[in-house]
Amino acid sequence: MQKILLTLTLFTCLSSCGQSNSKSPPKAVEMDCGPDATVECSFLNMPGDVGSIMEIPANSGTPMIITGTIYKADGVTPYPGVALYAYHTDDKGKYSKSGNETSVQKWHGRHHGWCKTDSKGKYEIHSIRPARYPDNTMPAHIHSTIMEPGGKKYWINDFVFKDDSLVNKEYISSLIGAGDNGIVDLKLSDGKWIGIRDIILTK
Repeated sequence: MQKILLTLTLFTCLSSCGQSNSKSPPKAVEMDCGPDATVECSFLNMPGDVGSIMEIPANSGTPMIITGTIYKADGVTPYPGVALYAYHTDDKGKYSKSGNETSVQKWHGRHHGWCKTDSKGKYEIHSIRPARYPDNTMPAHIHSTIMEPGGKKYWINDFVFKDDSLVNKEYISSLIGAGDNGIVDLKLSDGKWIGIRDIILTK
């Protein structure tokens, strides 16, 4: 009799466990972060302790430092806690890889990084000056996206460089992103390109 009760108890437990598993919610579908990824993919790999200086290591190229302040839409109030993601080509105009990139960085390449504005809305990007694409159809540029403290995410106009001949009226008239026109006046100083871009978030 005890064996029969034990068998029934075990059968009941296995049956209920099976029913419980079958009713469990499905696993979340992983976000599609392919070459045409949405802006949300830009921030999936962002470190939790990111600071106001974005450091993008490089094996070659001329060092470049861009500093600036991000302002709210009034153009006066500094905006602290804004996350900025950026990625760009190497000094040959290619999105070169390290080989260990994941998510959207498989396409953005090794030259990418994140930062968050400090209490005064300031940020810095330390990287190399990127080159134009090999086909010379676009000015050299740095792609960039914004995540406001409330979670709102969007693209802003690329960082481009004033001394690039492709940064002309035609280029400026084609801009559709948020913020300013993205033109940075780089100056070479002690072997480094130095520039400033203040960004007003008008999105």
